[in-house]
Amino acid sequence: MDKIGNGRLAQLVEQLTLNQRVVGSSPTASTFSPSMSTLSLFGWLVGAALSALGAAMLWYRRKAHRWLEAFPRHRAAAVVLTLVNVIWVAWLLYHTPLGRFDWIKPFLILLAPAVFFAVITYMDELLAPRMWGGFLLLLAAPVLDAARWHDSALRLVLTVTVYAWVVWGMTIMLSPYRFRHATEWLFGAALRERVVAIGCFSLGLGLIALASTVY
Repeated sequence: MDKIGNGRLAQLVEQLTLNQRVVGSSPTASTFSPSMSTLSLFGWLVGAALSALGAAMLWYRRKAHRWLEAFPRHRAAAVVLTLVNVIWVAWLLYHTPLGRFDWIKPFLILLAPAVFFAVITYMDELLAPRMWGGFLLLLAAPVLDAARWHDSALRLVLTVTVYAWVVWGMTIMLSPYRFRHATEWLFGAALRERVVAIGCFSLGLGLIALASTVY
C-alpha cells in the first residue's frame, strides 16, 4: 500500500481508538478537533481566576482587602452561590443512579427550590464562604476528570492546584470563620501579602501557558 494509503489507514485506526496518535498517520498530528480541549478550557479559567486575584492584591490592595473582609456576610454573593450549588447538586442527583431511591428524582424539581429557600433563610450566618467552599468542591470533580486521562505529566500542576482548593473548600464549609482569619493573616504583613499575590499571579500565568501549549 502506498504512503498516502498507509496514512489514511492510520487515521482510521486513530478514530477507532479514541483518537490516539498512530505512527504513519497523514497528517502525523492527532485527529482531534482543533477546538479547545476540556482540560485546556479549565486551565484557562483557573489560570485567569488566579491571575486576576493576584493582580487585584498587587495593584488594588485596599479594595481587595475590603472585599475579602466583607465577603463572609455578603448577602448577594451568598444567594448566588447557593443557587448555583443547589442547581448543580440537583442536576448531579438527577443523572446519578440512586438504586432504590430513584423514585426521588421526579421530586427534585420541588425539593431543589425548597432547599434553596431553607438554606438562605435559616443558614444565612456566614453563608457566602460556606457556599464558596461547596462550589470549589463541586468544581473539582470535572477538572480532575478532565486531567485524569491527559498524557502529559504537566497535568499534575492543575491537579495539585485542585486538591489544594479542595482542602480549602472543605475547611471553610465546616468552619466558615476561617475565611476571615485567613484574610486577616494574609493582609497582616505587607511582605507576606506580596509573596502570596505574586505566587497566585505567577501560577495563574503558568496555567494559562500550559492550557495554551500542553493541555
